[in-house]
Amino acid sequence: MPRSIVAWFAVCWGLFLVAALVVGVLLIALYKETTTQRTDRAAAGIAGACDAIVRESRSPGETDGTTANARYAAAVNGTLEQFAGVEGGVWKTGSGSIAYAFPTYQGSGQKTDLPQAEEPTIRQVVETAATAHRPVAWKRDAGSQVLLIHACPISDAAAGIAAWTMTRVVTVGGRPFLLATTGLAFLLVVLLGSAALLGRVLWRWSQRLRTVEAALSTGAEDLPVLPLTGQRDLDRIVGAINGAGAKASEARRRTESLLQRVADGERLAALGRVAAGVAHEIRNPIAAMRLKAENALANDADRSRSKDALQVVVEQVARMDQLLQNLLRSVQRSEIRRQPVMDIREFLAGHASLFREQAGQRPISVDVPDHFAPVEFDAAAVGGALDNLILNAIQNSHDGAPIMLRAEIEDSRLRLSVSDAGRGVPEDIREHLFEPFATGRPDGTGLGLAIVREVAEAHGGSARVQHRDGGSTFTLDIPIGPHQ
Repeated sequence: MPRSIVAWFAVCWGLFLVAALVVGVLLIALYKETTTQRTDRAAAGIAGACDAIVRESRSPGETDGTTANARYAAAVNGTLEQFAGVEGGVWKTGSGSIAYAFPTYQGSGQKTDLPQAEEPTIRQVVETAATAHRPVAWKRDAGSQVLLIHACPISDAAAGIAAWTMTRVVTVGGRPFLLATTGLAFLLVVLLGSAALLGRVLWRWSQRLRTVEAALSTGAEDLPVLPLTGQRDLDRIVGAINGAGAKASEARRRTESLLQRVADGERLAALGRVAAGVAHEIRNPIAAMRLKAENALANDADRSRSKDALQVVVEQVARMDQLLQNLLRSVQRSEIRRQPVMDIREFLAGHASLFREQAGQRPISVDVPDHFAPVEFDAAAVGGALDNLILNAIQNSHDGAPIMLRAEIEDSRLRLSVSDAGRGVPEDIREHLFEPFATGRPDGTGLGLAIVREVAEAHGGSARVQHRDGGSTFTLDIPIGPHQ
């Protein structure tokens, strides 16, 4: 069903057009049927005239010695006087026309000459009737008129004499044709008038709708106040839109205020989690350094213990420096240097081999489709993210649990995934899994997955996790080509 007023107008116009076409077809069919009936009546008329000529020619002749040809001429002329528009005569095979008359001819004077254009056809029809000794009817539709000829034998086949009659049925210019033409012309006038009226209505509606559309497409955040169009029905819609726009603007302002509050709360919560993580990670090295420093101060005479204490201090400082570097990598996006990687299977296998000993009884396998096309990405950054995912899989699965590295291309994107059959991700950290210091292990820093996320987003992609009953699958999803 139509969903707009303009569409309804178009449907009404289409239905009206169909109705006009149907009526026109019916008028044409009526005209053709009328023409057929007239042709049938004319054919029956000339057949009757031909039979009448035959009867008159076979009646006893005049007693004053009238010749046969004169008798045929008198029979033709006397008979055809009763049939308007019919001409005819008598034809003898081998000799040609021996009698002809057209007593109802509408032209000036009396027509006595056989029609030259139709003479070959008359000869063929008449000689066929005389030879076969049976009546023969012939018809030719010339478009503007239908030519009818009828021949019937007068004597036996040996004599070869037959009578013929001919008439023309005008199909163009006659009364049925004029009626049909008048009806079609009336339909055309009504159709054009209706088209003009509907076209004007459609144009005015389209103009008003375009005005409303232009006002709505200004690109402003709030709905503009639409001017009235002067069309009562459309103005009710405009009023409703203006009212809805005012309510939407107020709702948007309230929503923005709430979103700002939520964002501020989330920012403070994230900052709190980061601060807590930093404090937790730094507190342990500081405590160790304090203890070693106190021991070194308490044992001035033992130089070896002081040296060991200073070594521990240096190591803890290095640990804190590495922690801060990882924290910066997880929150600061570094420049990506893409380079072609020709063999992705070799790339994955190389990083998997780094963890063979650390994996212990956990088999690490690589699944890459054959004929894998070369791709471009920052091999160092992606390799580091992949190392974090492999290490995460090892640390969260028991001995004997398999680890699978996969690579696939789908929709012009490279997907590198690491699947494990481990314990899965705890429910309480899933929402913040890729944030700094989100970890489910007591000895974990929670920075590895944050770095994975930053590497993926730096490539214009994303990092995600799929939680399964028997483990987890971490996926690095990045575009194949350069990120714009």
